[in-house]
Amino acid sequence: MLVGASGYSYLDDLPAVQANVPALRALLCGHGAPFRTENCAALVDPATTVEVSQAVQRAAREATDTLLIYYAGHGLLDDRGELHLAVPRSENASVHDTAVPYDWIRRAIQPTRAARRIVILDCCYGARAFGIQSESVIDLAEVDGTYVMAAAGETAVALSPPGETFTAFTAELIDTLTEGVPGAGELLDLNVIFRDVRRRLKARNRPTPLDLDRNGLGATPFIRNSAYVPSEVGTGAHDMLHVLETTPRTATISQLVASVNALSEKRSATAGDLVRGALQVRAIAELAPFLAALFEAGHRAPVEAALPTLCLTRPVEETAHLVDLLHVMSADECVVSLLQLSVRLQPPQQAVRFAEALCRADLAEHARVLLTGFALTRDVPETLQLMRELANANRTGLLEGVARAVSERRAASDVTTLFLLLHEDGMRDTAVLLSRIVAECRSAIDAAVMISVLGREGYQHEARQIFAVGMGRRGPEHLAELVAALQSNRLADAAATARLLAVQRGSAEEVSQFIAHLLVVGQHQHALEAAVDTARERTVEQFASITSHLSQLVADQAMGELLDDAARACSSSQAAFLVIKLDAAGQEGPADRVFWLSLHRPVGHAAGMLRHLEEAGSRFLNNSVLTDLSQTRPPSDCARLALALARALPYKAELLLNITERPVHDVAVMVDSLERAEAGTLSNKVLRAVVSEWSMRRQAQLVIGLEERSQISCAKYLQQLASVQKDFSATLGTTRRQPELAQPWWPWWPRQRFAYQPPTLTHVLYVVKREETVSDIAKRYGVREAGILDENGLQVVHTIDEGQALRIPLVSIHRHFSVPRFPRRLAPGRVHAGVQELQRLLKQAGFLDGSVVESEHYGPETCQAVVRLNREHLLGRPPIPDDDPRITREGWEVIYHLARGG
Repeated sequence: MLVGASGYSYLDDLPAVQANVPALRALLCGHGAPFRTENCAALVDPATTVEVSQAVQRAAREATDTLLIYYAGHGLLDDRGELHLAVPRSENASVHDTAVPYDWIRRAIQPTRAARRIVILDCCYGARAFGIQSESVIDLAEVDGTYVMAAAGETAVALSPPGETFTAFTAELIDTLTEGVPGAGELLDLNVIFRDVRRRLKARNRPTPLDLDRNGLGATPFIRNSAYVPSEVGTGAHDMLHVLETTPRTATISQLVASVNALSEKRSATAGDLVRGALQVRAIAELAPFLAALFEAGHRAPVEAALPTLCLTRPVEETAHLVDLLHVMSADECVVSLLQLSVRLQPPQQAVRFAEALCRADLAEHARVLLTGFALTRDVPETLQLMRELANANRTGLLEGVARAVSERRAASDVTTLFLLLHEDGMRDTAVLLSRIVAECRSAIDAAVMISVLGREGYQHEARQIFAVGMGRRGPEHLAELVAALQSNRLADAAATARLLAVQRGSAEEVSQFIAHLLVVGQHQHALEAAVDTARERTVEQFASITSHLSQLVADQAMGELLDDAARACSSSQAAFLVIKLDAAGQEGPADRVFWLSLHRPVGHAAGMLRHLEEAGSRFLNNSVLTDLSQTRPPSDCARLALALARALPYKAELLLNITERPVHDVAVMVDSLERAEAGTLSNKVLRAVVSEWSMRRQAQLVIGLEERSQISCAKYLQQLASVQKDFSATLGTTRRQPELAQPWWPWWPRQRFAYQPPTLTHVLYVVKREETVSDIAKRYGVREAGILDENGLQVVHTIDEGQALRIPLVSIHRHFSVPRFPRRLAPGRVHAGVQELQRLLKQAGFLDGSVVESEHYGPETCQAVVRLNREHLLGRPPIPDDDPRITREGWEVIYHLARGG
């Protein structure tokens, strides 16, 4: 499977990649090549990451002998340092969801039936495919039988030289496969190919590639050597047997190396037997220079084939001494191979004995590498046995190193399983160390996995310790992310525990940062609960300090949204407690906001909040305050509060329903609000008080006001009550006919109500849409662009952003124009002659579909169009400002200007 990505939308193009794929396909497929033509698939410039994943999975599914995956293109690293393979639509700003994770390649390779798996990466950071610290001693591939070749190291950048046909690495690979390797055997294995490619790149001073060989796959023949020259020299079976019997014991080191060199070309298996025999019979002091010389001469394959015998047959003290000698000789490659084989082959007890021998030889670092490699690559029961052996041997330092490596680098599920097994085995300190390191180092998602299992298995205290350590060592931001991770896993109880711990133990600044970060990660409900927990758990002074810090961290809009959420989502007791604490902390504005918004909840909730406030002696329910509220708050608010008080504290509701000194229009609004809340008993009570306390003239004015608000039944009821008074009918008739009043008694009903023309708006607010310019907006409203710039203080060179609110001066290009009067009683669900005009204007301004049939009915489609108008110009009114279908006077004038300008 050959994949190449050459053209990119957001990254630099790599035109040479387009030539890489067909050239390699021609070399690897066809007669005399490793693969049949029909078994070789190529994919250039894939459209999506899924296309790459499916192609690799298909190749892995169909392969039976050898699977080769080649990729050329950009290599990208995400925020965790993990390798991703770019496709044309990939971008650096969002690597994780626009590029192919290399982990997908690993997963596709693992279940394949092919015995040989080969991965070649010609991209930047290709060595990341080997895992973290890919150039260290513990480089072990994650899938058996895999050979990986990468064009660049973990932090290196691969080259695509300008003007060259191929990329740097692939060009040398193609040359090696085409020209062959002089002096090598008839068939080239991957190790020989890699060494020749590396030699070629070094000669041209280009990035050095890396390889990773698992289970000796690199020594398996891969392709014919074009430079091979047959030799006439042969060795009989009898002579070869003699060589294998005598040479390992009697030959000098240089003779042994020469014999291995001669056999490697023709009889690689025999060369391995020769090395194996020498490793069994020669002294350790002689084996060190022998192995070093073989690695220096490039005979890695026979050495690695023979080293398992050394690990299994020689005492660990001798093996440790050999590692020491090789280390002194700087034969690091041999040391790496020896330790890798020990990690793979030795049982836990033998590995611990080997590590102890290395420590006695002053090679403690090598011992740690050996044990870490064992713990990271073997299965969980073997790792558990290794930790048991270290504990029994009283190797505390090595045990802690293994525990740290496991906690930091193994899968979270493996760490959790080890924790449970260690706890059951009596190694509680080591188990606690695992959980503590997870809390200190791992991501919030990994910590959430461990917490979920510990909680399910009954380890509540240990789970809480993960919260505590995370809060103490990594701060409130990490704990907020942990809450989000737990919530996404549907672990609401654990998330609540973490939230409460943060509120209880954090400083004022930490708690405010915690709540602010909960808002950032989208956990608005937990941010709200944390605010309520803070009100419950902290003193008034601490709560005041926390709210002050929080106000500095988040914008006023975010703070307002949090208070709105509190009012709309808290229980009645929580809302009351929050109001009391905010009030006590000097936050009177936020306290008022929560109080009044809570009254928009169902009556039962509002009544419950009022009961709690009464028990706490809140100022909101003081008699003098309620009397003042009846005079200062809007009548609709007073009606809502009175309705809740009638349910909770009936004797206090009378204070808000007092109409003695109220204007006529206030009482009309109050009755209208009570009727809409289906509180007919209270509205009738108000109307009876009107008849007993007001003059006939004011009663008549109220009848007209109720009729204007479509409260016909209330108007008739009031008229029926007042009819017992002499001359009331005449007073009502006179009031209806009166063209002018000495004092206006209705806020929007002027003295000359029949000749009334509403004033023209000076400006309107408009929310900017995506990619919209000031010029577009000016044309839409029919105003000058300069007028918008002046109104908003914008410079000639300016930028406007999506969602920004601009003030639009409503002046036409040539002159002012007068907007027709606003038709009263125009409301959703009603039949009104002005609806047709409204629909026509909405169509001209683009808010209503032109196919809608105009009528006098203010129906659903008209409502939806008005909602869009109100949302775009911030005209909506509570309680649902974002979805308000009511047309206002301001909306009427705006739609006229839009229709004229458009």
